[in-house]
This record gives sequence, C-alpha cells and structure tokens, in this order.
Amino acid sequence: MKTDFIPKVITLLAGAVVCIVCIARGMDTLYSLKVLLATLIIFYIIGCIARRIIGHVKDINTVMKLDETDGQAEVLHDLDDDDIEISSDIPENNQV
Repeated sequence: MKTDFIPKVITLLAGAVVCIVCIARGMDTLYSLKVLLATLIIFYIIGCIARRIIGHVKDINTVMKLDETDGQAEVLHDLDDDDIEISSDIPENNQV
C-alpha cells in the first residue's frame, strides 16, 4: 500500500471543511483565505508525520513477518533509532 497520498488527502479534507465553515458563517474573504492557508500548511505537516509513522510501522511489520517465516532471525529494534537490525540465532561452533 502506497502512503504518498496521505498528506494530500488530509490537506484537501481539512481545506474543504474550512471552506464550508467559512462560507456557512459568512466570514470575510481575506480572513477566510488566511485561515485556509494556515490550515492547509498545518494539516500538510500533520499528514507528512502520519505518512512517516505508517511507513515505519509497515517496515517493522515486514521485519516481524520475516522473523515468523524464517524462525532463526531475531528482531532487534531500538525505539530511539530508526535502523532495524536482524541478527541470526545460529550458535557458533568454536571447536576445531
């Protein structure tokens, strides 16, 4: 599932709601445009953050699925770090 559309949809929905509210309340045009611009910028940023979170969760789920299918991989994930490492549980034989 592609996540590129998420910020666009959130921004357009927020803009439509602001337009409808401004028209229903009979607000001044210049003030309505300022409110609309601020709303579009804020909700675009919110959409970008949501896209990154969803992408990160999808990546973690992919690694977890690999862990379930492989059986020998262990997922090591640090919440502060965006890197996901996969290490093997195969014991080392140091005997010659």
